[in-house]
Amino acid sequence: MYIVVSSITDRQTHQPCHGSNLARLARECFVNRQPLTIDFTGVDNFAEEFFQAFIKPLITEFGSEFLNQHLQLTNVSSSIKACIQWPFKNTDDYSEQRPLFTNKACDVDFYELNVAWLIKARELAKENSLLAELTMGIGEDDMRLALTQLSIEDIRHIAQSGWLCFSPRFTTHFIHSMTTQRRDVVDVLLGLSGSL
Repeated sequence: MYIVVSSITDRQTHQPCHGSNLARLARECFVNRQPLTIDFTGVDNFAEEFFQAFIKPLITEFGSEFLNQHLQLTNVSSSIKACIQWPFKNTDDYSEQRPLFTNKACDVDFYELNVAWLIKARELAKENSLLAELTMGIGEDDMRLALTQLSIEDIRHIAQSGWLCFSPRFTTHFIHSMTTQRRDVVDVLLGLSGSL
């Protein structure tokens, strides 16, 4: 897909709503496994909030490595280029600086675990229901369907709940068995299914 940023609006300075629209279009491309080229011809500046609304959700959902492979930015002015490329090269620093949640009482580790789990669960539920059941314990059709319909905003909201969104699937016997001797992948799957 090819998008020319100046076609989004006639305004000289692009606003957060334009960034959100661009992020939505990008997400649709990536979910459908299409590469995306965004053309910044004629764009000399934009509000900082435009950049945050466009890049932040994509980095959170897909990661900088994925974006570096599937998102191409063309005709970018030097001033905008530095602003856009910084989070791709400094994902950890960027992630620490962005406001993560509105629930200040939420544990950061729980939040990050929940976001990672929910994104992976949504991905597997969409692409491979058998793998979703085997690797993540998502066996119910209703749960798989619900996960496939989550937006990144939904995921962030759920992740702030203050508790883990998943629970261990293994028993104490499984832990002892895995720590006392080396096991193959088949043994692990049998253990998680309760056969070990």
